[in-house]
Amino acid sequence: MDEAKRLEIHAWLAKAQQDLRSAIWLISSPDHLYNAVGFHCQQAAEKSIKAYLTWQDEPFEKTHSLIALVSMCLHFDPAFEQLRQAAASLTPYAVTFRYPGELPELTAEEAEQAISFSRQVWEFVLKRLPPETFPEE
Repeated sequence: MDEAKRLEIHAWLAKAQQDLRSAIWLISSPDHLYNAVGFHCQQAAEKSIKAYLTWQDEPFEKTHSLIALVSMCLHFDPAFEQLRQAAASLTPYAVTFRYPGELPELTAEEAEQAISFSRQVWEFVLKRLPPETFPEE
């Protein structure tokens, strides 16, 4: 793999890691910022999957739909089917909870589930990428 590609994958993963760490930090906030947890979990999953697609040299449009991104990954690895539930659960958190509307705030349990799904995506993708693309711990 050339250095430019390695650095691009690394950058996606570093941003994903930062979002996941932010979600974990936010869930313990006494302010109950659960909607922000959901947003960062969706972002971590999105950026993880985009790192994988970059590794596969698969161009992708600007989208927050994890469902669409997982579908793209299925062309390379049918095991991505395992991420459908996580994708369906996390996708709405990209936009829905960032703007005023009629939806209720996320609960603590939903925020915990979002972190669990986000970790699932993160770990799943890392198992499929070369270690030299991983961000520092």
